[in-house]
Amino acid sequence: MSRATIWRGFLSALAGALTCIAAPSACADATASIDVTGLRVAVFAVAPGAVPAVSFAGAGGSTSESDLMVGTPPSSVATSASSGLAFGPVSTSTPDSPLAGGSARLAGDVFGGGGGVHASAFAGSAGPGETGQGTVGLVNGVSAALFTLAPWTRMTITAQVSATASTSGASPDEFADSGLLLSISDENGGGPQWARISFDALALGLFGAANDTEATFVSLSYENDTGAAISGLFGGDVAAIAYSDDPPVSPVPEAGPAWTMGVGLLLVAAAARRRRGAPAP
Repeated sequence: MSRATIWRGFLSALAGALTCIAAPSACADATASIDVTGLRVAVFAVAPGAVPAVSFAGAGGSTSESDLMVGTPPSSVATSASSGLAFGPVSTSTPDSPLAGGSARLAGDVFGGGGGVHASAFAGSAGPGETGQGTVGLVNGVSAALFTLAPWTRMTITAQVSATASTSGASPDEFADSGLLLSISDENGGGPQWARISFDALALGLFGAANDTEATFVSLSYENDTGAAISGLFGGDVAAIAYSDDPPVSPVPEAGPAWTMGVGLLLVAAAARRRRGAPAP
């Protein structure tokens, strides 16, 4: 990248920042967040004398990642963490930045009193094309892991979810989204007990200032009604993403367009008079 290009980018970012300070209402801004509370994995016996149990297998355990992408082309910063345990506590955060960022965490005991998942992101318009994102991958790095259910066991995964997304409407390019995706199936990804939950809050700057708040209770179940252990597949992500760009720049009107046109007409008239008064060749 040339020094001139870097300098132009710096001046653009500086001008955007000064504009935001002088007129905050002119600045695009997008934010998103989601909180999952009371996340529990519980097992129940479905036959007398059964000993209900479940175990999860997957490399890496729960993961979380926060991303910061700024500029065009973007300069990216990402931080991530892995618990090494199924549904294990993890926490990440991006470096401090006035432009964009995100955070993500999973805490608590989902096999006991319950866990909490949080993801958030923000992006402002002090420079062109900022993106912030926070993501929690439940279970392991690819957000899916095999589980094994003991004979005569029903497993349920439940949680309360609250998500928000907002845009200022200063730019049609603003975007904010927060949500979760949970799925449960047999070990091949299907089967008669396959279920999927998708839930989110969404806001777009294209439609002006927007604020979307959503809340729901989610529940997934899988049952082993046989006398032998069976395997299944669980997947889950909780994420928030925000994108913002410079507000559209209105064309700067030329000083006194009517006066400029009048001057032009006078010059044309003067030239015509000179031609009429000139002696014939």
